[in-house]
Amino acid sequence: MGDLIVYVGIRAVAGFVATWGFAVLFNVPRQVTLYSALFGALGIVVRTLLMRAGVSQEVATFIAALIIGLSGFWVAHRLWMPRMIFTVTGIIPLIPGVPAYQVLLYFSQGDVLGGLASGVRAGLITGAIALGLSGARIITDFEQQAKP
Repeated sequence: MGDLIVYVGIRAVAGFVATWGFAVLFNVPRQVTLYSALFGALGIVVRTLLMRAGVSQEVATFIAALIIGLSGFWVAHRLWMPRMIFTVTGIIPLIPGVPAYQVLLYFSQGDVLGGLASGVRAGLITGAIALGLSGARIITDFEQQAKP
């Protein structure tokens, strides 16, 4: 149990720092960079805990992106800011960098099947991020729901 807390804590700090850096890079207003970084940490913690519980990386990423999208809407609504400030920066730690790198590595070594498998995995994870954020948008878009 102690190892899990340390592991999740390290992932949370790394997600926080990475998201903070991208928030600065994307010119997010200074008063809300902390919130953006917290969403990045939240997303990576949710995905890590779900994966440790046996959920596939793709499904865990979808759930984490959905949570980021829903909580990003809530904070954006409270602070009168665009939701994109929180959701786009919040998903940065969820981006599948390792599988994307493995595509290049496997192809450069001549392992076509390994490269294709990593490419499919990276594509599914990226699709899960898009579906999670889109799902949150559909759930919280009250103006479109009110129209007949």
